[in-house]
Amino acid sequence: MMSEQERASHIWTDESTRLILTPSSTAQASYFFVQEIGYFKTTFPYFTERDHLHSYLILYTLSGRGRLHYQGQQYTVGQGDLFFISCKEYQRYEAIQEEDWEFLWVHVQGATLDGYYEQFRQRQMPVCHPAESSEIPELIRKLLQIQVPRNNKTELISSQLIVELLTQILLTSIYTGEKNNGIPSSILDLQKFLENHYTDPITLDDLAQKYNTNKFQLSRDFKQYIGLPPIEYLINIRINAAKNMLRYSDKSIQQIASAVGIYNVSHFINLFKARVDCTPLAYRKEWT
Repeated sequence: MMSEQERASHIWTDESTRLILTPSSTAQASYFFVQEIGYFKTTFPYFTERDHLHSYLILYTLSGRGRLHYQGQQYTVGQGDLFFISCKEYQRYEAIQEEDWEFLWVHVQGATLDGYYEQFRQRQMPVCHPAESSEIPELIRKLLQIQVPRNNKTELISSQLIVELLTQILLTSIYTGEKNNGIPSSILDLQKFLENHYTDPITLDDLAQKYNTNKFQLSRDFKQYIGLPPIEYLINIRINAAKNMLRYSDKSIQQIASAVGIYNVSHFINLFKARVDCTPLAYRKEWT
């Protein structure tokens, strides 16, 4: 295992703030937590360069410009830009000559933070531009403000704010590049079709033919906007409908399977168990 390596030129103004924190064992085991956080107003030749650090960095530019080197690419970040990176990978971020660079930043970690970052990374970022009305800078400011003085509520409130911050970042990443932050009408039409026809036998090939497109492109586009590929979305609709019948009807498992458009009862049971972690019969017994 390689150790953390860091090089830096710490050139920032007197009003800049940096807090290095040590989370409790409870926070490390159960919460999202702050490792370091701060506000910097830097001047050239400020830079930080590191890798192999078990941390995630969120940095929001308030004014000026900086430059990020990450995953073999170079990005210029300006006012309102945000980057979200894994510090396990090599990174260097630096002020640009003859410009001040003012930013808020926080190093965060937590048991499920890898999953949040992976969703962000899948969108081929690390840089995005939140809307002017975004709560992101204010959330980082709140995180910074509550760290001193600390009390028995600080870590819980910090964890709550980090969840809100990560949620806002993911929502920003989903809508980046979309006109008016909207979902294309073709995707909405397909979604409505699946919800209204889930009892019908439907394949991805059927959907591709109906919407006159390549099935792989259709699946990618639907997942981009809805969060699941169309067939997985269809299965979820069917499983939800089956749950309702298991709880509020006397229909047999075979009748329910057919009623939600799955005509092989063994296949239905396997699909249900894979998504609910119990058989349909066990679900019925638990909830009735």
